[in-house]
Parts: sequence; structure tokens; C-alpha cells
Amino acid sequence: MIKKPGRVKRVIKKKEAGTLLVRSHFKKKSKNQKEVKLKVQTFDTEVAHVTARYGLTLNLGNFESARCDCYVTLPCYVEEMGGALKEAWEIAEKEVQAQVECIRGDAK
Repeated sequence: MIKKPGRVKRVIKKKEAGTLLVRSHFKKKSKNQKEVKLKVQTFDTEVAHVTARYGLTLNLGNFESARCDCYVTLPCYVEEMGGALKEAWEIAEKEVQAQVECIRGDAK
């Protein structure tokens, strides 16, 4: 009989109403790196999602171009959709502009 691996529990503890303290999925733990803990929002009712897509095509000269795109999807309550969409657009634009700076070579 093959035993399925257990599910990795990432929740550290319930912090306060509406939030959880969890371990990051994106930061890989190395010898010199400390574990990253995130405070995340939980939802008590049905969750809505808003998505923003932002992209630019850069002319690199000599008939070459580069495309930078970013898609951001945020969970929110239905009542928060307007503000969440604005935030998603701001995040997407900021990320694309950072990539444009890298491509152009003027990143700091």
C-alpha cells in the first residue's frame, strides 16, 4: 500500500480576528535566511476577485521589441471591489515599470 504524503501545514497560529500568521511559500529558506512569516487576511463570507492586466511593448531598435506584462488578481469582499481593483492596477503598473527599467538598463 502506497502512503500519500501528509499535507504541509503552513498556518502558524491565529493572530487576531480576520487574520492568520503563516509561513511564506515564495521565500526559500537557506542557511543564512530566517523564516518569513506573513500576516494574511481571512474572509468570513463569499470572496470576490478582481483582476488587472497591465502591459507594455518596448521598441528596442533594429526591428526588435520586448513585451512586459503583469496580471494581478486580488481577493476581496464584493463591497471592496472598487478599491481592490484600483490597488491591483497600481501593483501591476509598478511591476511592469520596474521590468521596463531593467530592460532599458536604468534600474537602480
